[in-house]
Amino acid sequence: MAGIATYPNFMVAWWNVDTVLLSIHSSPNHWLFGELRLASMEVHIYDSLGRGAYEKFKSEGIFSKFERRVANYLDKIKYWARRNIPRIPLNMQFIYEENFPQQSSHLGDCGVFVCMFMEQLVSGQPIRVLIDPKNAALEFRLRMTKIIWGSSLGPM
Repeated sequence: MAGIATYPNFMVAWWNVDTVLLSIHSSPNHWLFGELRLASMEVHIYDSLGRGAYEKFKSEGIFSKFERRVANYLDKIKYWARRNIPRIPLNMQFIYEENFPQQSSHLGDCGVFVCMFMEQLVSGQPIRVLIDPKNAALEFRLRMTKIIWGSSLGPM
């Protein structure tokens, strides 16, 4: 949305929210979840495989690149002026969250866990450790399927 003066009706502008939820791709084939808290410029990282992607991003300087991209984006959309606050250096803090569900295998559950984390936060629930992550992922897949197949778009 950089450079666009108005957002489409289905989108909420960054200057109107306190938190931005992010699905983050870690090559070659892993997804993790990030929660950017704009007031504090903290990014809480949830990785269903454990600390691996977080440590990789940290060692490869990915967090610094991400911070620069967010700073450029906030400047392009005139975030500071629209929030009516002075422009500050971001100095983002990347925080690895410890107590949250871990997937039971390395095959294919990371995207499901990102969706589960997002749903819990959007519905106002804390991300919590699950008793049985494997069955929780299967149940969530089933629920997502019912939502998609039951939507007005129909099956794709």
